[in-house]
Amino acid sequence: MQRSKLLFVLQLCAGAATSISARAQVTTLVSDRDSTIYSSGANLSNGAGEHLFAGASVHTSTVRRGLLHFDVPANVPAGSVIQRVDLRMNMSQTIAGPNLVRLHRATADWGEGTSHATGGEGGGALATSGDATWTLRMFPSVPWSNAGGDFSLASSAECVVDQDGLCVWNSTPALVADVQQWLDAPAANFGWFVIHADEASQPSAKRFDSRENSNPALRPRLTIEFTPPACGLVTSYCVAGPNSVGTGALLAHSGSTSLAANAFVLEASQLPAGTNHLFFLGSTAAQIPFGAGYRCIAAPIARLGPPAVTSAAGTASRVLDFTAPPLLGSLSPGDVRDFQCWYRDPAGGGTGQQLSDALSARFCP
Repeated sequence: MQRSKLLFVLQLCAGAATSISARAQVTTLVSDRDSTIYSSGANLSNGAGEHLFAGASVHTSTVRRGLLHFDVPANVPAGSVIQRVDLRMNMSQTIAGPNLVRLHRATADWGEGTSHATGGEGGGALATSGDATWTLRMFPSVPWSNAGGDFSLASSAECVVDQDGLCVWNSTPALVADVQQWLDAPAANFGWFVIHADEASQPSAKRFDSRENSNPALRPRLTIEFTPPACGLVTSYCVAGPNSVGTGALLAHSGSTSLAANAFVLEASQLPAGTNHLFFLGSTAAQIPFGAGYRCIAAPIARLGPPAVTSAAGTASRVLDFTAPPLLGSLSPGDVRDFQCWYRDPAGGGTGQQLSDALSARFCP
């Protein structure tokens, strides 16, 4: 193996922190899409505005409804059980007294474009491509089934909104069920409508701060408490780039995911024979171009033992030792770690470096 390239890879791993903290079981998300739709115009929206609205205008009969979306599947492990969900939004302007504002689960997808209303943003702006409006869920051509949006008629949670300040939609069984559904079926994750309980009275409008608000502390936040899936689950993910002997190196495992047993083994196959390799681990999945393939683990990462040489059959293995660095003291039951194998492949062309696919393992007591 060329010494300079080996040193580069070792420095990549050693330069990252070798102490990898356990994954939390509570996570807080900022909305990744939000907007307002306005009954006064089929071409009005506020996708990029700093605010979103719910309620009726004081000057007209315009009804406004907010839209919120959170990327739950990207932030909660698949298979988790949702225990509690709380939504916090900052209400920044109103002339109405205390009113109920409800969350209704959206039943169709919708878009957030670049429309940005002026002033206090209550009048909306001309919709741009992809914006949700009162009649269109994606401007200019994808309609809602019902004017005003498609959503569950039963509300998932409600909050009494009075004067300026934080409003919390506390956890309810329906709110938990919504988020559980989004986790289990990501294709059905359409977020919530934010709807005033009395859209007939004037004035009733409440203005909330959106994800584009200039103050990050005021943006909508969803706090999710969850129980990760049972330990022992091991899954493959990411892309193994083709190498000089075939379609790419594959990573498997044997032994036990029990920390007490201390007998978990990583096994790589379909590597070039007699080539240098090393295994490394991290706690966050990724797919980042590296060498002639992809690094499937985001920093911080840590290497597992020194480099070694593959067998004549193009295989390699590494027994994990939970009683020694970098694993000593860094793993608790229920924690997840991701693993990958780096190897030299001069005959493969390009950079001469390649990586296997990756494994994600959840460890048991």
